[in-house]
Amino acid sequence: MSKQTNTELIAKELEEKILNLEYKPGQIITEHEISNKYNISRTPCRDIFQKLKSEGLIDYIPFKSNFISLLDFEIIKQSIFMRTTLEKEIIKQFATTATPKDLLYLEYNLQLQELLIKTDFMPNEFYKLDCEFHKIWFNATNNLFIWEQIDKAQAQYKRFRMLDIVEVRNFEAIVEDHKALVFFIKNKDYINLDEHIISHLNSGIKRLKEKISSELSLYFK
Repeated sequence: MSKQTNTELIAKELEEKILNLEYKPGQIITEHEISNKYNISRTPCRDIFQKLKSEGLIDYIPFKSNFISLLDFEIIKQSIFMRTTLEKEIIKQFATTATPKDLLYLEYNLQLQELLIKTDFMPNEFYKLDCEFHKIWFNATNNLFIWEQIDKAQAQYKRFRMLDIVEVRNFEAIVEDHKALVFFIKNKDYINLDEHIISHLNSGIKRLKEKISSELSLYFK
């Protein structure tokens, strides 16, 4: 394995750990720590840190230290607004054009969600299924480019969603939300579908609102 490939793999692993909140917002992270942990020299380690900084996952205080970037609630709210504005139109388009095969994909994903939450699972496993569920209507309506742009807002939006999942752990309610969306899609109930997708995508803010100003305040700017 080449040094470059190894560096990329380590950067990817650290990125996943940050996005999955294994490294908490505001947590100090040093080049010395990562060099020792992965047995790499300082030069590739600096390259890794530079990559993570460019992705907005690490911040640096001059002459002090690197730390996992804090969450910015204003950016998160704008990300949710952008996603809601786009997704509520795309899901209605999907309800109009969905094929029996598309609906089977939704049902299958729902079954996987229900099975998963009955096991001893990791939050990021549920997060992945949740993403795959929503991605179905973007894919079926040829709007994957829009989905990819939403997905790029990872540094803030994904970590906020993971925080919601980890802190609240209200998986049953999320699955019930998904079931309702499928019901409205199948029945082409555009009014309830519109209201429900807006409520669903904004539910994380409602669930975490009080905690953001109290026990989770250290994670935010």
